[in-house]
Amino acid sequence: MKFSFRNDQPELAIDILREVGQWLVDNEQELWELDTLTLDNLVDSFTRDKLYVMYADREDGLAPEPAAVFILQWEDPLFWPDTPAHTSGFIHKLAIRRQFGGQNLFAAILDFCRAECLRNGIHTLQLETDAIRPKLVAYYQQYGFQPTYQRQIHEFGQTFLCQFFVMTF
Repeated sequence: MKFSFRNDQPELAIDILREVGQWLVDNEQELWELDTLTLDNLVDSFTRDKLYVMYADREDGLAPEPAAVFILQWEDPLFWPDTPAHTSGFIHKLAIRRQFGGQNLFAAILDFCRAECLRNGIHTLQLETDAIRPKLVAYYQQYGFQPTYQRQIHEFGQTFLCQFFVMTF
């Protein structure tokens, strides 16, 4: 399967985040409060033009279909305040649409993120997730992210324990 990435469709990206977020709620796995998944909350000076929609080419020859969304930013004072700007890529709000689950899209997203990092002279990717989700923690480790530390984060009125990860390449 071939993929392409666009960072000029923030409304579509929010729609996908909300779609996946609703699926998580419906399956008792809430990760984000749905009403916090808005352009006002997610797009600021650090994330503007960094909210990507991943498209998957279709075998039937029709137009590529939106498959996933994520933020790839170069500075993150909320989650990574001690990391200087433009020394790491930070992945946030990763969401893969359910019809694309189990198709290893995360590997393609990582390839894209690593290439963007290298294009900017950066050799590190970082992300974090809710520390009380062992399957998600194991998933990121399976792809080569190393756990570093945990700390409480307060975002959009929620407080949760985050597990932080780093990948160097």
